[in-house]
This record gives sequence, C-alpha cells and structure tokens, in this order.
Amino acid sequence: MIFILHGWGADGADLADLAYPISLRFPGAAFFVPNAPEPCSMNPAGRQWFDIEDRVNGPAKAAPIIENALGNAASEFNLPPNAMALTGFSQGGMMSLHCGLHMQGKPGVIVSFSGALLVHKTLPKSTESATSGSPSNSSDIAYPPVQLVHGTEDSVVPFVLMQEAQTILEEKGIEVETVARPGLAHGIDPDGLTAAIDFLARHLPV
Repeated sequence: MIFILHGWGADGADLADLAYPISLRFPGAAFFVPNAPEPCSMNPAGRQWFDIEDRVNGPAKAAPIIENALGNAASEFNLPPNAMALTGFSQGGMMSLHCGLHMQGKPGVIVSFSGALLVHKTLPKSTESATSGSPSNSSDIAYPPVQLVHGTEDSVVPFVLMQEAQTILEEKGIEVETVARPGLAHGIDPDGLTAAIDFLARHLPV
C-alpha cells in the first residue's frame, strides 16, 4: 500500500493522479490519498495537516491520524509494515518524514517531495546491524530508507532544507538518497517522479 499525503492548502485530489504512473510499476498496490484533517488557515477550501506556523508541535499533533490510518490499513489488508510506503509533497512530505521516522510500526520506505525534516532532535541514532541490514535484537532501532526529491529553485520550501535533512538523517545512521531537480520550483516533475518510483521499487517487496 502506498500512502500519498498532499501539501498545505490542497487536498487528496491534488495528488491522486500520481497513483496511475506509480501503479504501472506496482499493479498490485493499493493507494490511499487522504484529505488532511483541518481546513487550511489561509485557504478554507483546502486542507492542512497542521498550522504552518507551528512547525514543532503541529507535526506531533497530526501524526496520530496518519499513524492510525497506516495501522488500520495494515490490519485490514494483512500487510506487514515493510509492504507500506509513506510519501508526500510539501507539508505532506514533512508529515511523511515525521511519521515514518517516529512511529513504532515504521513503513518500509519514505519519499518526501519538496518537504523538510522539522522534528529530529528526539530521533535516536540507528542501531541497525551493519552486517545483516536488520535489527539484531529487540532494543535495536532501525529506520526505513528515505528519499528526498527537491527542486533547486523552490522558493516555498527552499532547496537548502533538503540538504539540511540529508545531513541530519545521515548523522542518525539513516539511509538517505537525494534527488535534486535543477531549475524546478515547488512541484513534482516527471524525472523526480520516475526517480521516486525506482526508489520504491528497490525497497518495497515485489
């Protein structure tokens, strides 16, 4: 199952068209493209995961909604966490990173388009076994692989935030791949989407 979380001021329909090109690579996948829980503070016709001014407490407040959705989907479809992907654009990308890294039943892979890593100081370093690629005991901490896709000309969520997130994730021992899209503003282009689909294919079970 592939979750796609929309950006601030949009809704699920904004990214629903991404399901088709992804499904060509994953014909057996289910897609969940939900609406965020709150009306957008600047655009009541759209939705927001959290108030954009509250970048510390906002993600933590919204996280249980997404985490419960993942848990319910895993139960309903009898899927292990590693068969689920958490992806998102802009504020949805921020929430994908936040939930995917903080929640207990972590997804198999995370993709953030034009997002940012907002809350990271509480993330412990990975203790994943370097030789086995999986936790060696119940106290070990393993994170899913992360891909960050970002336009170099993004004036809404600046490109430098991708670079900052990469540095932090690598310091935590998290596998991270970055895809810089030269000349791209705040959006998802075909090459970035193709890179994301390839990344999902490398990390989701066939």
